[in-house]
Amino acid sequence: METTYALVMTTCADRANAESIARLLIGERLAACVQIFPIESFYQWEGAVQEARELMLLCKIKRADYADVEAAIRAAHPYANPEIIEIPIEKGAPAYLDWIASVTR
Repeated sequence: METTYALVMTTCADRANAESIARLLIGERLAACVQIFPIESFYQWEGAVQEARELMLLCKIKRADYADVEAAIRAAHPYANPEIIEIPIEKGAPAYLDWIASVTR
């Protein structure tokens, strides 16, 4: 059974880009809420272990809008290969899920 809502995760190198993506997604009604918090990332890139301080964005969306959310993030993102991951919301408080539905397109 496919769920109706999801979290989309993406990371940004700086606050200006993170806020720009958050405002874009909210302004286009692609996300009901975007939370931004600092993280430290370790990853393989171009044959070496990399380390970076980044900002994680958690975006609450309707799964039906995922393709548009991904396209918006890609268009606004400076990374060559940005993290864009959808995580289905299997369960949630009904009033909160109703709110997501009411403020997104």
